[in-house]
Amino acid sequence: QTDITYGTNNEFGFDYLRDNIAYNTTDVVQPTQASGKFHFAIIDEVDSILIDEARTPLIISAPSAKSESLYRTFADIATKLSPEADYTVDEKQKAISLTDDGITKAEKLLGVGDIYSEKGVKYVHHLETAVRAKALFQLDKEYVVKNGEVIIVDEFTGRLQPGRRWSEGLHQAIEAKEGVEVKEESRTFATITLQNYFRLYEKLAGMTGTAQTSAEEFLKVYGLSVISIPTNKLSQRKDLNDLVFQTEHGKFLALARTVKELHEKGQPVLVGTASIEKNEILSAYFKKEGIPHELLNAKNHEREGAIIAAAGRKGSVVLATNMAGRGVDIKLGGPDATEEMREEIKNYGGLFVVGTERHEARRIDNQLRGRSGRQGDPGTTQFFVSLEDSLMRVFASNMVKSVMGKLGIPEDEPIENRMVSRTIENAQEKIEGLNFDMRKHLLEYDDVMNHQRQAIYERRRKILFGAGPEVDEYLTRTIAEKIVEPAEQEKAKEMIARKKTELAAAEFSQLARQIILQVMDMYWVDHLEALDYMRSSVRLRAYGQRDPLVEFKREGLQLFRNLEASTAIDVLNYIENASRATGPETVELEEVHEGTATIAAERKSGDAKAEEKIGRNDSCPCGAINPETGKVYKYKHCGLINAPHHRNLNESRG
Repeated sequence: QTDITYGTNNEFGFDYLRDNIAYNTTDVVQPTQASGKFHFAIIDEVDSILIDEARTPLIISAPSAKSESLYRTFADIATKLSPEADYTVDEKQKAISLTDDGITKAEKLLGVGDIYSEKGVKYVHHLETAVRAKALFQLDKEYVVKNGEVIIVDEFTGRLQPGRRWSEGLHQAIEAKEGVEVKEESRTFATITLQNYFRLYEKLAGMTGTAQTSAEEFLKVYGLSVISIPTNKLSQRKDLNDLVFQTEHGKFLALARTVKELHEKGQPVLVGTASIEKNEILSAYFKKEGIPHELLNAKNHEREGAIIAAAGRKGSVVLATNMAGRGVDIKLGGPDATEEMREEIKNYGGLFVVGTERHEARRIDNQLRGRSGRQGDPGTTQFFVSLEDSLMRVFASNMVKSVMGKLGIPEDEPIENRMVSRTIENAQEKIEGLNFDMRKHLLEYDDVMNHQRQAIYERRRKILFGAGPEVDEYLTRTIAEKIVEPAEQEKAKEMIARKKTELAAAEFSQLARQIILQVMDMYWVDHLEALDYMRSSVRLRAYGQRDPLVEFKREGLQLFRNLEASTAIDVLNYIENASRATGPETVELEEVHEGTATIAAERKSGDAKAEEKIGRNDSCPCGAINPETGKVYKYKHCGLINAPHHRNLNESRG
């Protein structure tokens, strides 16, 4: 409850979600929740948060079912499928497509005639996910295996993200691929992207050294102008042209020779790699050349502080992932160096930063360059790239390859040309534009859910923080909007008046509040699931000449209206059958910084024998038949959980 609160973006996002599944005002931690107003956020490294991590959803979920053996079955099938023949990989879109031969081979391995008609979407989804896990997700690049767990490596920072999990069964597919324990699937209770969380604020601002290349996205998505502030001292850093090699092996040979020369001269060197895998491969080249060096990656992050502190010392060589990029301050001569020691390093040329390949976003390369030549110090940066690097292979190789082929240049000899460097930057601009368009398109889908989430959370906030009048207003609106027949309207009003007399006004308000919040939450969870499924399937409607986004908006609105109607009707039914205010049914929740943080938020269940309770989706043991379907009611639909026959059932179960 202070004017200024300092924290991490994930914690703010998760606090927001936790507050919106709270059942007591004392559990709410953000003061903004009471007013519903978010005033002003200032974001450090704003391009990382609002662009790189913008599409990353924060998810609060709970385990739903034990993982099936299907993940292992399909991981095994994926190993028997061959690229090109059985599936194709689109590296630009990061997608795979199964060929007819691949589907036929999978059907034979499964022992089915037609996977689509006999097994349906579920099996096809498992098959595609297993192939994605095999083709697009590599050990020691996108993830590592540590202590029997698959841990995601953040693409932008190079750091481990323990507890984060990919969604839609992808994480389980990778666990099956690596032969570790496949964790249980989970059900989403609340979710928001960082992009939508920060768009709640009336005013936004931020700082970073690398926003200019994304000025268009800041303006179009957030309405933020990018203003460049001059450096404190005039920059003396030299950014040399890229050196381009034909092969990765040739590039590493030449890089090791260059680093050895710089080390022997006494100039400190920082070498940046794109993955842990390349980090360790290059280390072997350095050892062969006899170059003493420190390795910094997510596997040995415990020594990060000590390694960075020594990185500016005479003759130091640090081989690092993106962990040594954004925000790292390397002081020439080390943190305790004398002025004489600093001058000696300056005379050698300051810190020499070497990039081993270009990243898809120029901002990430610029962050690495920015470790050198700080506060007016001298420094040099240069990128060593090869035609086998993923960026060059996919986007920029043809012209350069033909030039190098004609000239007959050996693999460990580079060409250095401003035109080549410009070609690479053009490729990066293309990818940045492609990624921006993709984020913008996904945001249009997200806006549908975001609008609905804000409506539900605003309604929920009023009920949670309100008193009797707010509860009465909700119930009155429910009767007016959802009950058409005048006679039924009157009956509902009489029932509410009777309950108020039976329980006294304060107790009735508490009872109604708990029921409204619980029913809202129950239907919101189902709604999130329905939207998720619809989002996956609606894209197929493009084949029928229908705009998937228009279809998603139209059906999403209909689903939301159904949610509101079901919530209202159930609230009235439950109030009629309830006799006392009860505590909310609770589950153990976990938080997932999706796509890639899990913070356990255990809510202790009041039921000592929770594992024996009837599941909400189980058939009700009372045996009551739903006249519309002719089947036994699901437990969650059979009156209120506190209805007499349910209470008796639970008592009889101990």
